[in-house]
Amino acid sequence: MQEFLRDILFAVVTAACPVLTAYLVVLIRKLGDSAAANTESIKVRTYITEAAKAIADAVAAVNQTYVDGLKNEGKFDTEAQKEAAQRALSACLASISPAAKRFIEAAYGDICEYLTTRIEAEVRKQKNEIAALPAVGELVSIAETAPE
Repeated sequence: MQEFLRDILFAVVTAACPVLTAYLVVLIRKLGDSAAANTESIKVRTYITEAAKAIADAVAAVNQTYVDGLKNEGKFDTEAQKEAAQRALSACLASISPAAKRFIEAAYGDICEYLTTRIEAEVRKQKNEIAALPAVGELVSIAETAPE
């Protein structure tokens, strides 16, 4: 009887082993694919974040160092706008890593065209943010009427 049970157990284990092995192989492949996808997703997210930060920083820097001065002097014309856009593009390209540049070119094509479009959008965004801020007089008025 024990020999019969041992033979049945051996037959079950022998039959189950290839099935379990195949299942384990599929599971390991899926885990590997998932890890690779997550790794790629993290890289993509990092490159996009890096580009967005570089664009925002470049626009803010050009506004502070070039545009604001010309606007105060009343000399911010079409040529100055083109120069500001070129300066922002140059600053942006200088601050983006080579790996992020390769990603942008592979994903979106011409990096200068991609960044120019994003720079224009960032300029508009920053203009709208500034317009939404209350003026200094409004802040004083708000502070004076605030309950203590």
